[in-house]
Amino acid sequence: MSKIMQNKGAISKDWISTAYKSFTDNQDNNKKELNEFRSTNYNLLTGLKFPTRRDEDWKYTNFNKAFNKSYVIGEKTDACTNWKEYSFEDLEAYRMVFINGHYSADHSTIDSLENGISIEPLHEALKNNETSQWVNSIISEQGGAETNAFAPFNSAFADNGYFVSVNNNIIVSKPICIIFLTDVQGQEHISHPQLFVKTGKGSEVTIIESYHAIDNSMVYFTNTCNWVDVGDNAKVDHYRLQFESRAAYQVNNTLATQGSNSVYSNYAVDFGGLMIRNNLSAILKGSGTMTNYYGAYLGSESQHIDNQTFIDHAMPHCESNELYKGVLKDHAKGIFNGKVLVRQDAQKTNAFQQNSSLVLSDTATMNAKPQLEIYADDVKCSHGATIGQLDEESVFYLESRGIPREQAKNLLQKAFVGEVINHFPLSEIKDKILERVDLKLFG
Repeated sequence: MSKIMQNKGAISKDWISTAYKSFTDNQDNNKKELNEFRSTNYNLLTGLKFPTRRDEDWKYTNFNKAFNKSYVIGEKTDACTNWKEYSFEDLEAYRMVFINGHYSADHSTIDSLENGISIEPLHEALKNNETSQWVNSIISEQGGAETNAFAPFNSAFADNGYFVSVNNNIIVSKPICIIFLTDVQGQEHISHPQLFVKTGKGSEVTIIESYHAIDNSMVYFTNTCNWVDVGDNAKVDHYRLQFESRAAYQVNNTLATQGSNSVYSNYAVDFGGLMIRNNLSAILKGSGTMTNYYGAYLGSESQHIDNQTFIDHAMPHCESNELYKGVLKDHAKGIFNGKVLVRQDAQKTNAFQQNSSLVLSDTATMNAKPQLEIYADDVKCSHGATIGQLDEESVFYLESRGIPREQAKNLLQKAFVGEVINHFPLSEIKDKILERVDLKLFG
């Protein structure tokens, strides 16, 4: 049976203490290293406060309502209906499937990995002293969020976390597709997915994390964290595809560190969820790096989608490119806060950032705050944000060609976010996303 995580209430130290005791009382005492990892992060968590609207980078997003629930931990099951519908069947990939927060070996295909790559549970990885030191080092990185108790919250309740390691000069031939499915009926459930990725020098790998609900009305909360270490001359393509239920809450923390001459590209879509908060950070620790952020979001009804991005140019001769575009209608709310920090030694930095949004109803809102903080003097940096409506001349042009007005408007919306999606390298993923765009706009 699932166990109750909390009674109704707000985010407080008493809530955390009760939830943590309930959680740890049911854990395997033989997982010594993982239990120590949890305990260390729980102690860190008790010294922090969860953010409120008084915190500058959370002022438009209040997650207290997400905790005014009676959460349980989802039951472990392999009997998930229609799971293949969400598995990107056309894509040849290594697949890891999680159902209700639990790893499902029956639906996963990582038994026969190619040479030079390993995937193992976090509790096993932590038994290696070198890996344990690396894990504890990378989770200590602050990233861009000033107040971010959700990261140690994730680590304190760590369960079913995984560690992916790619050796030097290994080009992984197939993407690693990590699929999170929720199939809990009649229960408000909480999970804390974790992924650690460490790539060696000159390696290449594609990671795809996707979130789905079997029933679009299910209430649950996903608090997920990803830590990615991109080695010197390595390349990581990282997809985050969020198709949660329309009653779900999610906080996603992703932090990447980059070595010299590395490339980290993050491709993100947010189409589902009731309240979504994404904290995406990249710390450029070596010269000659390239960082790409591409994000698309579609919000309708009462959806709330908050994207916070951060790129730390700490070394010279680095580039970053960021493009986020979205469409909001009905009572939807969007937030974009993108910060690019160029430190004093980061000469010859080239940084571009753009956020553009269409707001299609008087009751939808968009708050955009692009930021450049520059301490070097030999740089090329630009940023911008636009918020507007559909171009009526373009709508009229399509109508004059015999396309009904509503269809014409939807086609223009698809073209608008399609500019971002067309940057996604994998055609199989791109096609699936565009199908989702059609479903949301035309369905």
